[in-house]
Amino acid sequence: MKKMSLTLKVLALAGAISFGAASLFAADAPPTVDNQTAGAKFTRGIVGLVFGWLELPNQMYQSAVNDGPGMAVTVGFAKGLGMTCARYLCSTYEFLTFPFPINDFKPVMDQEYPWGYLAAEGNVTVPAATSASQPTR
Repeated sequence: MKKMSLTLKVLALAGAISFGAASLFAADAPPTVDNQTAGAKFTRGIVGLVFGWLELPNQMYQSAVNDGPGMAVTVGFAKGLGMTCARYLCSTYEFLTFPFPINDFKPVMDQEYPWGYLAAEGNVTVPAATSASQPTR
């Protein structure tokens, strides 16, 4: 019980110091148009650490749409593994350095979040269904 209490105290102190440092740096920097703040960097870090695995199906989906299903299983899978590792490394970096205005809190990766590659973001076009692919009744 004492170890857990000590751990919680250390984590609370570290969090207070981190947010204090972030507020000191944020006071000097003018707000940006993109709203890149320490909070946004912290959020990107946490979301990337939790949902970084989404890079694998995202890359497979992109390969399937752009190059065909055969490429999705081979190249898309390999790209997905690589991007998953990259997402976890970048998210760890963003989580650990969120209080510091390194690069003005801008995201390390082009897509801020793992689901940024999906069609809703407009980066991937979903092919329209053709009459041949419609089920017959």
